Amino acid sequence: MNNEKKKYHMNDADWVIENNEFLLDVREPVEYEAGHIKGAENISVNELENRLNEIPENRKIYVYCQRGRRGATAVSTLQSNGFDAVNLEEGYSVYTGQYDTASPTAANGHHDSAVLNRLISDDRIKVEASGMQCPGPLLKVNEVMSGLKTGEQMEITVTDTGFCTDIEAWAKKTGNTVLKNEMNNDKVIVVLEKNAMNTNIEGHKMTETKEGATMVVFSGDLDKALASFIIAAGAKSMGKEVTMFFTFWGLNVIKDPNAPKRNKKGLDKAFSMMMPKSASKLPISKMNMFGLGSKMIQHVMRNKKVDALTEMIEKADALGVKMIACTMSMDIMAVEKEELLPHVNFGGVGTYLGDAENSNLNLFI
Repeated sequence: MNNEKKKYHMNDADWVIENNEFLLDVREPVEYEAGHIKGAENISVNELENRLNEIPENRKIYVYCQRGRRGATAVSTLQSNGFDAVNLEEGYSVYTGQYDTASPTAANGHHDSAVLNRLISDDRIKVEASGMQCPGPLLKVNEVMSGLKTGEQMEITVTDTGFCTDIEAWAKKTGNTVLKNEMNNDKVIVVLEKNAMNTNIEGHKMTETKEGATMVVFSGDLDKALASFIIAAGAKSMGKEVTMFFTFWGLNVIKDPNAPKRNKKGLDKAFSMMMPKSASKLPISKMNMFGLGSKMIQHVMRNKKVDALTEMIEKADALGVKMIACTMSMDIMAVEKEELLPHVNFGGVGTYLGDAENSNLNLFI
């Protein structure tokens, strides 16, 4: 590989590892644990600004995420702080190299992808769930797996991209094994193996410390969005791990005002025209008065020196609040990934519930 090339692809990661270069995975820790490039360091893009001291200053930094967008954001952050950094385009979802480390939910937690592929049975049950929206695929997995014997396998194919992270959270919670979890031509293909439930082995009991906070942001009202981010920032400052799950009208809260215009047609175009373009355009739940009420409350907030919603979102991101966009709701509401803020993650109800299990504060706003 020519080290002077201007663009780098994800599969250049093998060259990076072989030449002992610095490879940085900027996905969330749960994504890193679900599968990563062996030898890559993990610092979430949400934590990068506060952990720059962990990045070597005299080396080129090769960055990757799941699909390339967060990697580009991380590279911008690194370059603005004086680092020589490049993004491995398209991200981990397209990686086909030899340094993949598979999900720790495998039997011994250390299988590489080649070993896992050899473990996949030809007799596995195959389920086609394309077109099924969240939480449908998870319900189907639960139904099929409950009927399997220990050691038996199933393969499920879905079109909901959020299922990639949903199934990892589900497998971790239920104690089953993910043998394969990959994107192939806009479809997610997952192979699972049924494990025996064993909770009585001394020294291997799981102890949960529920110190997190989760909230479903369903509303697209300015005042309710303000409340959700005030609570999120407060909980994070008190040491809680905070997850915000944006669904339906709540997706408008995390729209990127600088996103390029998308070419939509039919009902998708109609939906987009009727929806607010960003957090600064949200209506209020009471006394909106055709938008005048929203302008009034934002004016009062400025006079009272209260942060605007857009500033609260930026601060929450800087604090490390995890923001997840519901992929099923995105499909219904005709919201594309490119329309949302760059630091937003994508997932379904399984991803949210995985975090909710470790929370002692759960809100629906």
